[in-house]
Amino acid sequence: MKKLVTLLFAGIFAFSATAQELPKPSPTGNVGQKIGLTNVNIEYSRPSAKGRTIFGGLVPFDEMWRLGANMATQLEISTPITIGGKELAKGEYSMQAIPSKNGDWIIVINSDANLSGLSGYDEKKDIVRINAKAMVNSFTESFTIGFDKITATSAVITIKWEKLNVEIPFTVNTEGIAKENIATAIKEGKELDKVYSRAASYFSDMKEYKTALMYVDKSLNINKTHQAMFTKANIYKAQENMEDAIKSGKEALELANKAESKGWANYIEKNIKVWEEK
Repeated sequence: MKKLVTLLFAGIFAFSATAQELPKPSPTGNVGQKIGLTNVNIEYSRPSAKGRTIFGGLVPFDEMWRLGANMATQLEISTPITIGGKELAKGEYSMQAIPSKNGDWIIVINSDANLSGLSGYDEKKDIVRINAKAMVNSFTESFTIGFDKITATSAVITIKWEKLNVEIPFTVNTEGIAKENIATAIKEGKELDKVYSRAASYFSDMKEYKTALMYVDKSLNINKTHQAMFTKANIYKAQENMEDAIKSGKEALELANKAESKGWANYIEKNIKVWEEK
Protein backbone atom coordinates (compact mmCIF):
# COMPACT_ATOMS: atom_id res chain seq x y z
CA MET A 1 0.00 0.00 0.00
CA LYS A 2 2.79 2.40 0.96
CA LYS A 3 4.52 1.59 -2.29
CA LEU A 4 1.32 2.38 -4.23
CA VAL A 5 0.90 5.73 -2.42
CA THR A 6 4.54 6.56 -3.09
CA LEU A 7 4.09 5.81 -6.79
CA LEU A 8 0.93 7.93 -6.93
CA PHE A 9 2.69 10.92 -5.35
CA ALA A 10 5.65 10.45 -7.66
CA GLY A 11 3.31 10.44 -10.64
CA ILE A 12 1.52 13.59 -9.50
CA PHE A 13 4.82 15.36 -8.88
CA ALA A 14 6.18 14.34 -12.26
CA PHE A 15 3.02 15.64 -13.98
CA SER A 16 3.25 18.97 -12.13
CA ALA A 17 6.93 19.35 -12.93
CA THR A 18 6.42 18.71 -16.64
CA ALA A 19 3.15 20.66 -17.06
CA GLN A 20 3.39 23.04 -19.99
CA GLU A 21 1.84 26.47 -20.55
CA LEU A 22 -0.73 26.05 -23.31
CA PRO A 23 -1.77 28.66 -25.90
CA LYS A 24 -4.99 30.58 -25.39
CA PRO A 25 -7.66 30.66 -28.13
CA SER A 26 -7.58 34.47 -27.78
CA PRO A 27 -3.90 35.44 -27.38
CA THR A 28 -2.84 38.54 -25.47
CA GLY A 29 -2.03 41.64 -27.51
CA ASN A 30 -0.14 44.71 -26.39
CA VAL A 31 0.03 48.02 -28.23
CA GLY A 32 1.85 51.13 -27.07
CA GLN A 33 2.34 54.58 -28.51
CA LYS A 34 4.13 57.74 -27.38
CA ILE A 35 2.00 60.83 -27.98
CA GLY A 36 4.18 63.88 -27.45
CA LEU A 37 5.68 63.08 -24.03
CA THR A 38 2.94 60.67 -22.93
CA ASN A 39 3.20 56.88 -23.11
CA VAL A 40 -0.12 55.13 -23.76
CA ASN A 41 -0.25 51.34 -23.49
CA ILE A 42 -3.18 48.98 -24.03
CA GLU A 43 -3.14 45.27 -23.16
CA TYR A 44 -6.02 43.14 -24.42
CA SER A 45 -7.03 39.71 -25.68
CA ARG A 46 -7.51 39.08 -29.41
CA PRO A 47 -10.33 36.69 -30.34
CA SER A 48 -10.82 35.88 -34.03
CA ALA A 49 -14.03 35.85 -36.05
CA LYS A 50 -13.63 32.27 -37.37
CA GLY A 51 -16.63 32.66 -39.68
CA ARG A 52 -18.97 33.70 -36.88
CA THR A 53 -21.30 36.69 -36.78
CA ILE A 54 -19.60 38.95 -34.25
CA PHE A 55 -21.69 42.02 -33.51
CA GLY A 56 -25.30 41.11 -32.88
CA GLY A 57 -24.19 37.48 -32.55
CA LEU A 58 -21.15 36.53 -30.48
CA VAL A 59 -21.14 40.07 -29.03
CA PRO A 60 -24.74 41.14 -28.30
CA PHE A 61 -25.92 44.67 -28.97
CA ASP A 62 -26.81 46.98 -26.08
CA GLU A 63 -24.96 44.85 -23.50
CA MET A 64 -21.69 45.47 -21.67
CA TRP A 65 -18.74 43.78 -23.40
CA ARG A 66 -15.26 43.27 -21.97
CA LEU A 67 -13.78 44.65 -25.21
CA GLY A 68 -11.96 41.50 -26.21
CA ALA A 69 -11.75 38.20 -24.33
CA ASN A 70 -10.34 36.76 -21.11
CA MET A 71 -9.20 39.53 -18.71
CA ALA A 72 -10.58 43.04 -19.12
CA THR A 73 -8.75 45.30 -21.55
CA GLN A 74 -6.24 47.47 -19.64
CA LEU A 75 -5.29 51.06 -20.42
CA GLU A 76 -2.14 52.56 -18.86
CA ILE A 77 -1.07 56.21 -19.28
CA SER A 78 2.14 57.85 -18.05
CA THR A 79 0.63 61.35 -17.76
CA PRO A 80 -2.92 62.72 -17.63
CA ILE A 81 -4.91 62.62 -20.88
CA THR A 82 -8.24 64.19 -21.82
CA ILE A 83 -10.76 61.75 -23.30
CA GLY A 84 -14.50 62.21 -23.74
CA GLY A 85 -14.16 65.66 -22.18
CA LYS A 86 -12.79 64.17 -18.95
CA GLU A 87 -9.22 64.30 -17.68
CA LEU A 88 -7.82 60.90 -16.71
CA ALA A 89 -5.03 60.95 -14.15
CA LYS A 90 -1.79 59.05 -14.75
CA GLY A 91 -2.36 55.37 -13.96
CA GLU A 92 -4.09 52.15 -15.01
CA TYR A 93 -7.73 51.60 -16.03
CA SER A 94 -9.95 48.97 -17.62
CA MET A 95 -11.93 49.54 -20.81
CA GLN A 96 -15.35 48.16 -21.72
CA ALA A 97 -17.84 48.80 -24.51
CA ILE A 98 -21.58 48.67 -25.16
CA PRO A 99 -21.98 48.01 -28.92
CA SER A 100 -25.16 49.28 -30.55
CA LYS A 101 -26.88 48.26 -33.76
CA ASN A 102 -27.44 51.89 -34.77
CA GLY A 103 -23.69 52.50 -34.79
CA ASP A 104 -23.42 54.65 -31.66
CA TRP A 105 -21.29 52.68 -29.21
CA ILE A 106 -20.56 53.58 -25.61
CA ILE A 107 -16.93 53.20 -24.57
CA VAL A 108 -16.40 52.89 -20.80
CA ILE A 109 -13.23 53.63 -18.87
CA ASN A 110 -13.34 52.21 -15.35
CA SER A 111 -10.95 52.78 -12.43
CA ASP A 112 -10.68 49.04 -11.67
CA ALA A 113 -7.80 47.94 -13.89
CA ASN A 114 -7.66 44.30 -12.78
CA LEU A 115 -11.09 42.96 -13.64
CA SER A 116 -11.39 39.36 -14.77
CA GLY A 117 -13.54 40.07 -17.80
CA LEU A 118 -16.70 41.68 -16.38
CA SER A 119 -16.54 39.80 -13.08
CA GLY A 120 -16.65 42.37 -10.28
CA TYR A 121 -17.43 45.24 -12.64
CA ASP A 122 -18.92 48.19 -10.73
CA GLU A 123 -20.57 50.98 -12.72
CA LYS A 124 -19.88 53.35 -9.82
CA LYS A 125 -16.17 53.07 -10.68
CA ASP A 126 -16.69 54.35 -14.23
CA ILE A 127 -14.50 57.40 -14.83
CA VAL A 128 -15.97 58.35 -18.18
CA ARG A 129 -18.41 57.04 -20.79
CA ILE A 130 -17.73 58.10 -24.36
CA ASN A 131 -20.12 58.04 -27.31
CA ALA A 132 -18.33 56.65 -30.35
CA LYS A 133 -19.68 55.83 -33.79
CA ALA A 134 -18.94 52.40 -35.28
CA MET A 135 -18.10 52.87 -38.96
CA VAL A 136 -18.12 50.27 -41.73
CA ASN A 137 -14.59 49.06 -42.37
CA SER A 138 -12.73 46.42 -44.38
CA PHE A 139 -12.94 42.97 -42.79
CA THR A 140 -10.66 42.36 -39.79
CA GLU A 141 -10.36 38.72 -38.74
CA SER A 142 -8.74 39.21 -35.33
CA PHE A 143 -9.93 41.80 -32.83
CA THR A 144 -7.45 44.68 -33.05
CA ILE A 145 -6.81 47.80 -30.98
CA GLY A 146 -4.36 50.41 -32.26
CA PHE A 147 -3.56 54.10 -32.64
CA ASP A 148 -4.14 56.44 -35.58
CA LYS A 149 -4.07 60.17 -36.47
CA ILE A 150 -1.09 60.72 -34.18
CA THR A 151 0.19 64.25 -33.54
CA ALA A 152 2.35 65.79 -30.80
CA THR A 153 -0.77 66.54 -28.77
CA SER A 154 -3.44 64.03 -29.81
CA ALA A 155 -4.29 60.61 -31.22
CA VAL A 156 -7.18 58.23 -31.80
CA ILE A 157 -7.59 54.78 -30.25
CA THR A 158 -8.98 52.50 -32.97
CA ILE A 159 -11.03 49.34 -32.35
CA LYS A 160 -11.40 47.05 -35.38
CA TRP A 161 -13.15 43.71 -35.73
CA GLU A 162 -15.33 42.05 -38.35
CA LYS A 163 -16.46 44.93 -40.59
CA LEU A 164 -16.50 47.71 -37.99
CA ASN A 165 -14.06 50.41 -36.89
CA VAL A 166 -14.57 52.56 -33.78
CA GLU A 167 -12.46 55.65 -33.11
CA ILE A 168 -11.88 57.21 -29.67
CA PRO A 169 -9.99 60.54 -29.82
CA PHE A 170 -7.97 61.90 -26.93
CA THR A 171 -5.52 64.73 -26.25
CA VAL A 172 -2.43 65.22 -24.09
CA ASN A 173 -0.99 68.39 -22.59
CA THR A 174 2.40 68.10 -24.27
CA GLU A 175 3.23 71.79 -23.97
CA GLY A 176 2.49 71.86 -20.23
CA ILE A 177 4.55 68.70 -19.63
CA ALA A 178 7.48 70.07 -21.68
CA LYS A 179 7.52 73.35 -19.77
CA GLU A 180 7.34 71.50 -16.48
CA ASN A 181 10.26 69.29 -17.54
CA ILE A 182 12.30 72.35 -18.47
CA ALA A 183 11.56 74.01 -15.11
CA THR A 184 12.52 70.81 -13.26
CA ALA A 185 15.80 70.46 -15.19
CA ILE A 186 16.70 74.10 -14.49
CA LYS A 187 15.97 73.61 -10.81
CA GLU A 188 18.23 70.54 -10.71
CA GLY A 189 20.99 72.70 -12.16
CA LYS A 190 22.89 69.95 -14.04
CA GLU A 191 24.49 70.80 -17.42
CA LEU A 192 22.46 73.99 -17.63
CA ASP A 193 24.06 75.04 -20.92
CA LYS A 194 22.52 71.96 -22.58
CA VAL A 195 19.24 72.36 -20.70
CA TYR A 196 18.90 75.97 -21.92
CA SER A 197 19.91 75.02 -25.47
CA ARG A 198 17.30 72.23 -25.68
CA ALA A 199 14.70 74.58 -24.21
CA ALA A 200 15.58 77.12 -26.91
CA SER A 201 15.04 74.52 -29.65
CA TYR A 202 11.70 73.50 -28.14
CA PHE A 203 10.35 77.05 -27.89
CA SER A 204 11.54 77.78 -31.42
CA ASP A 205 9.56 74.75 -32.66
CA MET A 206 6.57 76.17 -30.77
CA LYS A 207 7.17 79.52 -32.56
CA GLU A 208 7.79 81.25 -29.23
CA TYR A 209 10.89 82.95 -30.62
CA LYS A 210 11.39 85.58 -27.91
CA THR A 211 11.52 82.86 -25.23
CA ALA A 212 13.73 80.71 -27.47
CA LEU A 213 16.28 83.53 -27.88
CA MET A 214 16.28 84.14 -24.14
CA TYR A 215 17.12 80.50 -23.44
CA VAL A 216 19.80 80.19 -26.12
CA ASP A 217 21.53 83.31 -24.80
CA LYS A 218 21.49 81.77 -21.32
CA SER A 219 23.16 78.69 -22.81
CA LEU A 220 25.80 80.73 -24.64
CA ASN A 221 26.57 82.74 -21.51
CA ILE A 222 27.51 79.50 -19.75
CA ASN A 223 29.30 77.77 -22.61
CA LYS A 224 29.78 79.28 -26.06
CA THR A 225 29.43 76.21 -28.29
CA HIS A 226 28.89 75.90 -32.02
CA GLN A 227 25.74 73.83 -31.40
CA ALA A 228 24.06 76.52 -29.30
CA MET A 229 25.20 79.30 -31.63
CA PHE A 230 23.76 77.45 -34.62
CA THR A 231 20.52 76.99 -32.68
CA LYS A 232 20.45 80.79 -32.34
CA ALA A 233 21.05 81.13 -36.08
CA ASN A 234 18.12 78.83 -36.80
CA ILE A 235 15.85 80.82 -34.48
CA TYR A 236 16.66 83.98 -36.45
CA LYS A 237 16.03 82.07 -39.70
CA ALA A 238 12.63 80.93 -38.42
CA GLN A 239 11.84 84.61 -37.80
CA GLU A 240 12.99 85.33 -41.39
CA ASN A 241 15.73 87.56 -39.99
CA MET A 242 18.32 86.36 -42.47
CA GLU A 243 20.93 89.01 -41.64
CA ASP A 244 21.23 87.88 -38.01
CA ALA A 245 20.83 84.23 -39.04
CA ILE A 246 23.88 84.45 -41.32
CA LYS A 247 25.86 86.42 -38.73
CA SER A 248 25.17 83.86 -35.99
CA GLY A 249 25.76 81.04 -38.47
CA LYS A 250 29.25 82.36 -39.25
CA GLU A 251 29.99 82.59 -35.53
CA ALA A 252 28.84 78.99 -35.18
CA LEU A 253 31.09 77.97 -38.08
CA GLU A 254 34.09 79.66 -36.47
CA LEU A 255 33.40 77.86 -33.18
CA ALA A 256 32.99 74.51 -34.96
CA ASN A 257 36.33 74.93 -36.74
CA LYS A 258 37.97 75.93 -33.47
CA ALA A 259 36.55 72.78 -31.85
CA GLU A 260 37.80 70.74 -34.83
CA SER A 261 34.28 69.44 -35.38
CA LYS A 262 34.51 68.85 -39.13
CA GLY A 263 31.04 67.34 -39.53
CA TRP A 264 29.36 70.28 -37.82
CA ALA A 265 31.52 72.77 -39.73
CA ASN A 266 30.55 71.29 -43.10
CA TYR A 267 26.87 71.22 -42.12
CA ILE A 268 26.85 74.83 -40.90
CA GLU A 269 28.77 76.06 -43.94
CA LYS A 270 26.30 74.42 -46.34
CA ASN A 271 23.38 76.09 -44.56
CA ILE A 272 25.05 79.51 -44.62
CA LYS A 273 25.56 79.23 -48.38
CA VAL A 274 21.89 78.41 -48.89
CA TRP A 275 20.85 81.32 -46.66
CA GLU A 276 23.12 83.77 -48.50
CA GLU A 277 21.51 82.83 -51.81
CA LYS A 278 18.07 83.89 -50.59
